[in-house]
Amino acid sequence: MWRDQGENGQRSILIADDDLHNLRAVGSLLKESGYQVHAADSGELALAIAGEVPLDLILLDILMPSGMDGIEICRRLKADDRTRSIPVIFLTGQEDEEPMVRAFTAGGADYVKKPFSAQVLLARVRTQVELGLLSRTLEHALAERTQELREANTRLRQLALEVSLIEERERKRLASDLHDSPMQKLALAQMQIASAAKCRDGESGALLESGLELMREALRELRSLQFELSPPCLYQESLTPALEWLASHATRRFGVAFSVALPPALPTLDRNLAIILFQCARELIYNVAKHARASAGRIELEAIDNTVRLVVSDDGQGFPSDAATRQPGAGGGYGLFGVRERLALLGGDLAIESDAAGARVSLRVPLAPPADNSPFPLGEGPGVRAIPVGEGFEVRAS
Repeated sequence: MWRDQGENGQRSILIADDDLHNLRAVGSLLKESGYQVHAADSGELALAIAGEVPLDLILLDILMPSGMDGIEICRRLKADDRTRSIPVIFLTGQEDEEPMVRAFTAGGADYVKKPFSAQVLLARVRTQVELGLLSRTLEHALAERTQELREANTRLRQLALEVSLIEERERKRLASDLHDSPMQKLALAQMQIASAAKCRDGESGALLESGLELMREALRELRSLQFELSPPCLYQESLTPALEWLASHATRRFGVAFSVALPPALPTLDRNLAIILFQCARELIYNVAKHARASAGRIELEAIDNTVRLVVSDDGQGFPSDAATRQPGAGGGYGLFGVRERLALLGGDLAIESDAAGARVSLRVPLAPPADNSPFPLGEGPGVRAIPVGEGFEVRAS
């Protein structure tokens, strides 16, 4: 339980003892020394107060015949996340070492023997209060830094996804520019050359026909480049025809016979999800072409239980065992790290099966975007209202 400081800058201490005389004596001593004091005459009340009131220190009588003893109280305090960090000092009149060993095992920080010197007790209290404050300060600072790192990591992953989407939008723009300018001009030139060919002799016609063939090749190459940059079917239709085109294009370009197994009907996908899945499929197919030494590959797509599953398999030499976790620039060259990071941001995952017969990479992504992963606020149940000991030292009994 984090606390900066108590009311009026006072440090808050709980005393638990079933002897009312000891409660009043220790409580008065601590109040005169500037501490805010809470008191309990039973273990149950001590746990209730500790669970609700921000405390800097707890003083426990090691023997409390009525109900649970101090060791059990300490054990329960250390088992509760709200009270685990509060230092505990045991008060004992015993000379036997065995109870003290059990007290330290339960989580006690120190002990003071009865009858005790006021100076000794205050010195022990002051030391543990300051040590506890330092420990909680460091713990709080570490928690803040950890949260900052989590938030920074989330922002970086979101940025990576946004960069990926920006890249795809830029591909689409370039494809549109190619279609609207050079390809239109080439198409017009093709028509003009065809018209000229009809008006020339045979030799000129042959030259013009050769030029026409070059123009046709240029148009085919530009159309292929346009589709490779950003297939119009991905935006005009859906992911399914885009994957069909990808398989056909990869077969022609790389000489690897890719086939597709696609569902007759697929739920409508979010545009960004479809883009990311297409990018991942393209990356995996290029990996197969460049690294797998495969003769055949296959793309499978299906939707099961609100999850989209995309599988790319091949009959090549397979993947190294650490391919999916290898960092960029660490000798990987497979691009699976980037695929995995994109999927993780969408709440998905990646699995690899690889053996001598080939490799199978499975991607799973939920149809719905992942929920906000911020922590839920803790509910507040009925608690115990702890009242500081006032003038006259009023003791709260259970």
